Amino acid sequence: MYYVVHTYILYLGESSGAAVSSRRFVAIPESVLIEAIKVAERLGIPYTVLIERILVEVLRVLRYRRDVLDSLSMVDAYTDIRRLGGIVLPENVVKEVLSKVDRNTFEKLCSELTRMGSWFGELSRAKRAVTVSEVRNSLGLWFPSSSIDVSRDSNTGEVKFVISLVNPSRELLELGRCLVEGLARGYDLEDYSITVGSSLIVLRVGKLAEE
Repeated sequence: MYYVVHTYILYLGESSGAAVSSRRFVAIPESVLIEAIKVAERLGIPYTVLIERILVEVLRVLRYRRDVLDSLSMVDAYTDIRRLGGIVLPENVVKEVLSKVDRNTFEKLCSELTRMGSWFGELSRAKRAVTVSEVRNSLGLWFPSSSIDVSRDSNTGEVKFVISLVNPSRELLELGRCLVEGLARGYDLEDYSITVGSSLIVLRVGKLAEE
């Protein structure tokens, strides 16, 4: 399936101001074209107009923000997180509250976070491919004040995600581990393991596709 893209080449010098139209044939997978047609129908515009608008807007932003493609995926993922409900609290307050709850209540919190993470992972897996970028972006959404570093073992193919938290409490790290456990289950990650350090949560995955 092919879509004709019209490009304009601006000539400077003696022909300044003259624009010559040329045609370029860009291959687009049929599945993508069908999806564009469906979206365009819902918006009430021709699908060719929709594709042109997407290209214009995304390319304009990509000139300055190379991470915009990841951001688009994160918008959808953020909407899924909002559907889970909850409330945003200052991290220092959360640490203080967690230090005062009894063990039974704490285990309920842990179980609920694991369940939420699993639900989110399952929903994300149904809508998007499970890639290194997808998992990294999801961890970044769930741990917004942390840095997420990714590395891959060239020999074994194992992928390691390192979540670095700033001055976390023992309880906060444990809850983070519960959340990562849920995400790993929901994404159905292969041969994963989770370890917790003094300020790190490390998720190792045996095999994971690149973007």
